[in-house]
Amino acid sequence: MKENKINVKIILEDGEKVCKANIGDNLLDVIRKNNIDFDTPCNGNGSCGKCRCRLRENTEIGVSSKKHLSEAELNSGVRLACDTKVMNDLTVELSNKIKDMTVLISGVEKEFKINPSIKKHYIVLEKPTLDDQRDDLMRIKDFLKESFNLENIDIDLNILRKIPKAIRKDDYKFTITLFDNKIIDIEPSDTTKDNYGLAIDIGTTTIAVYLMSLYDGRQIDVISEVNNQRNYGADVISRINYTIENSDGLKKLKASIVSQINDIVKNIGKRNNINIDNIYDTVIVGNTTMIHLLLGIDPEYIAKAPYISGFTEAMNFSPKDIGFSFKSNISIMPGVSSYVGSDITAGILSSGMLESEKYSLLLDLGTNGEMALGNKDEVITCSTAAGPAFEGANIKYGVGGILGAISEIDLSKKNKIKTIGNKPPCGVCGSGVLDAVSEMIKYSLIDETGRMFDEEDDDFEFEEYEYLTKDLVEIDGMKQYILAKDQNGDIISFTQKDIREVQLAKAAINAGIQILVKEKNLDFNDIECLYLGGGFGNYMNVKSSLQIGMIPLELDGKIKSIGNCAGSGAKMYLLSKEYRNLIVNKINTSKYIELSNRKEFQEYFVNGMMMERIYEPAQKSQTEEAAVSSI
Repeated sequence: MKENKINVKIILEDGEKVCKANIGDNLLDVIRKNNIDFDTPCNGNGSCGKCRCRLRENTEIGVSSKKHLSEAELNSGVRLACDTKVMNDLTVELSNKIKDMTVLISGVEKEFKINPSIKKHYIVLEKPTLDDQRDDLMRIKDFLKESFNLENIDIDLNILRKIPKAIRKDDYKFTITLFDNKIIDIEPSDTTKDNYGLAIDIGTTTIAVYLMSLYDGRQIDVISEVNNQRNYGADVISRINYTIENSDGLKKLKASIVSQINDIVKNIGKRNNINIDNIYDTVIVGNTTMIHLLLGIDPEYIAKAPYISGFTEAMNFSPKDIGFSFKSNISIMPGVSSYVGSDITAGILSSGMLESEKYSLLLDLGTNGEMALGNKDEVITCSTAAGPAFEGANIKYGVGGILGAISEIDLSKKNKIKTIGNKPPCGVCGSGVLDAVSEMIKYSLIDETGRMFDEEDDDFEFEEYEYLTKDLVEIDGMKQYILAKDQNGDIISFTQKDIREVQLAKAAINAGIQILVKEKNLDFNDIECLYLGGGFGNYMNVKSSLQIGMIPLELDGKIKSIGNCAGSGAKMYLLSKEYRNLIVNKINTSKYIELSNRKEFQEYFVNGMMMERIYEPAQKSQTEEAAVSSI
């Protein structure tokens, strides 16, 4: 007997969708099955409280909803999708602002000689005669040896099949495409300028696809999007858990990213009026988990001690083996370990640290916190479990870099917040999280241990800013500081628990930096530069990172943001065989430090939990009207 289907109408900011469900289905599963973008950082295990939705019908309140939502929210119909059962027809209001996330696509660009692995050669062959009966392939090989000093030429069978007609179509004038010494395409006439490659940066949160000319090295176009896998968790552990807990989980996550890349490549070819068959090499970088999910390699053991990945070395694959609908060779850049992937390798390359006598640090704070220390002779790396706080996953009102996210905070101003796109506030993104803690330290709203100011404490230290304490409140037994109200009038605050999350993250990052420097018997005077990579590193206030003690104060003045260094490194790998060989050789001899094995890590970590004021509050402007409260 057929199950009775019920309707779930999903109301989105850009439209609505009616979905079919069975009685008892989990609402989050219904949303996922219908490919609706929805932020679920913890993969629906009930720990983050972010999958908020508003139901127009009465429903039972789940355990996680009771834990994370206020009484006012519950009374107004707000529930967590992850613990809501569909028992009758529902109308569900969702925010799909995740589509509005800001994706960083620019990075440091170096000038270098273009020398890609893909080369196209225009050939004009002498016609065969009864006196010269060399076969077609031999004649091509002889020409390549005489004209370009190329020997030991290889060829695929499917290309060999094309040769007889292709070379005769334009009277023995044709173009050969080589990947190193292997013929991978043959076309009539001169098509040497139709030579393209892709550099793809698969981030945990976002994807950036760069279309490059392999003829002259130009960047022709770039398309960036939010990674569709985010529907299965904001961080790599959540996604790995999804593959463990669901028999088809790996298949779903692989299909999600492969389908998304296929669509982007099709789109980028169409809008630039190029034949995607002329895209011959695609370089892909990403953290080790993202690469495993792309290739359909089980990532389970990355998440379990001793944290072993399936592979990290440089690889080349057929696009068909992965599931891509375009013909390009697929080059995977090398990684270092399970938690230092090829995105960091690409950042090491593009930062320029491998070309300097002096040591430099690279710090990439995305969903994970990875870092490297190196110079032209060596590279050492480590990884810290630090990123989720700065991606918003562990912050009560944390969000990604979407329109309306609070991105800057300055408590000395009447309008103390700025949002992305100057839209009404909807949450706090990473740079705002950093500013929130930094500003509260600066104005003594929290002490050196991270404890929030209490009305039983001594008088507020800065008399002219005493009005700031009016936004310190306690809600549902939790101290919090009110930053703003959203367009529905609901508060957006920063809680005592949020501060603890930031302390844990910043202490881990600081400890990682300390251990890398100590490993080489260096001090901070020996460090030439600290490169900040990734979106968070690009947008964050460096002074705030120094104020909270995330970055050692000794590095002040040496800090440089280099944007999407992973994308820049992928482009270098695509366009230069010399850089390709350089990074492969360096990574093969690099050293990874497992911080959990280091006794001194705990000491650095505990010390890093403490905070002290470095920057004093600015003197309040005489012309600025003191507000009793900015909310």
